[in-house]
Amino acid sequence: MLCSCPVRAFAACVSARAATWCFQTSRPSNDALKLSRAGPEVTCLRYSVTYQQPELVMSENKVDAVVVGAGLSGSYIALLLKDAGLSVKLLEARERVGGLTYSPESKAYGGRVDLGGQWVSPQHKRMNTLIAKYKVPLVKQFVAGRRACLHGAEVFYGEMGTVPGLSPEEQADYKEAYGRLYAAMDGLAENPWESKDAKALDSITYVSWVDSICKPGRVHASMCRMPGAYYGALPEEISALELIHKLRSCGGPIFMSDTATGGQSFHMMGSAMVAEGMAGELGDALILSSPARRVEWDDKGATVISDKISLRCRHVVFAAQPVMINQLQFDPPLPAKRRLLHQRFPSGRNTKAVVIYDKPFWRDRNLNGNIIATDGSMTAAFDLGGQGTDKGILITLFTGQAAYGVDNLPPTDRRNVILSKLAQALGNEAHEPVEYMDRVWADEEWSGGASSPFLVPGALTTIGAEIREPVGPLHWAGTHMATHYRGYMEGALVAGEAAAHRIIASPRA
Repeated sequence: MLCSCPVRAFAACVSARAATWCFQTSRPSNDALKLSRAGPEVTCLRYSVTYQQPELVMSENKVDAVVVGAGLSGSYIALLLKDAGLSVKLLEARERVGGLTYSPESKAYGGRVDLGGQWVSPQHKRMNTLIAKYKVPLVKQFVAGRRACLHGAEVFYGEMGTVPGLSPEEQADYKEAYGRLYAAMDGLAENPWESKDAKALDSITYVSWVDSICKPGRVHASMCRMPGAYYGALPEEISALELIHKLRSCGGPIFMSDTATGGQSFHMMGSAMVAEGMAGELGDALILSSPARRVEWDDKGATVISDKISLRCRHVVFAAQPVMINQLQFDPPLPAKRRLLHQRFPSGRNTKAVVIYDKPFWRDRNLNGNIIATDGSMTAAFDLGGQGTDKGILITLFTGQAAYGVDNLPPTDRRNVILSKLAQALGNEAHEPVEYMDRVWADEEWSGGASSPFLVPGALTTIGAEIREPVGPLHWAGTHMATHYRGYMEGALVAGEAAAHRIIASPRA
């Protein structure tokens, strides 16, 4: 039976863990003493790491709001609340901020590169404001030259904005398919579950909808790239209504893939600097390495218990993916509809690699480094040119179906597969980078998958109206909660802004 007092319950939980996992105590090291004011150090048998029993759990702290998750959305919420004069604590499970932005240093390049989100459009006003504020390097996407398209053993080359290698008949079919897609987008209401064709579209998967407008072939395969590119999902698992609505809310696939003024027109070199800049302003309101474990809530507020602290607050905002929220213990349990929503809101798969060469050798062949594939073997590659270096820097994306082909491979094998795809499109020099790094986001303990979760068939029309609705003192954020630009970093800020404004406008009893 759980103890009725949240602080005592958590202290008991810590004691139980210590009894189960730990076999000895030891004197804290000098480094540990510098980093922590906590109690005695214990060595954990299971993980072979040290665990500092926190003393903060012995007292309960009161604030206006607790935000769970220090990605872009959560950090933005916390900053807006702080600027509005509310007391706030931001809990982050990782030892870093940024969530699905991650910007390690590259020795070969001599600066930061991005293994998470990095593209922005001039239309992303909130992101561009923060990019300027925190002086994040912003680079125009390099597109001079031809793009490559892989299909099995074949490679086709053509202009940006096209699917190279399509026959005249296939080009006509492609134009017609896109016309059908845009017609479906135009037929949706702002709340997609209220649309005339909502139930029909939500009762089938996206691939079933494509089957109804395309015959098998490269056009069909090209249309089926979208769930992987935008969600890390398979076309066989995502609702047709969900995908078509997402495309509509983001301006459509032409805008989303546009490298002139659209969703891929600029990229950062160090996107995590945005969250890091906000963290600097938050100061001690941010608590790292402190995963939330349990939430006790009622009409008057909530108590959030993490590995380091117990916080009583009037509002809690969960700026995390549903698969992560599912791991929390709620007392009382969330309403049935909310639990069902989280269960039907899985995350996709996304693996990203940064590959650096002595020079951008592909440009000598009038290639711009952009690669797509209509056989599902990879999602895309881009040249991160114009960043003030003579190095050649490529990023590759393996999402959805393509991710399943590399995610479970040993690191060396995964590297070889990715380099072989680059070599197929750009030349054998691609096998010899000076630096390589990748990130399998599905393996990240505190991420759980790709950038934007997706809804399965039947979810939007049955529980879609509850997606953004608070449950008592509990609020929801993250890019998947955005009314527009879902899946983008801008969407994370849109959703964060909405959650913060809702709390600021609420009575302060």
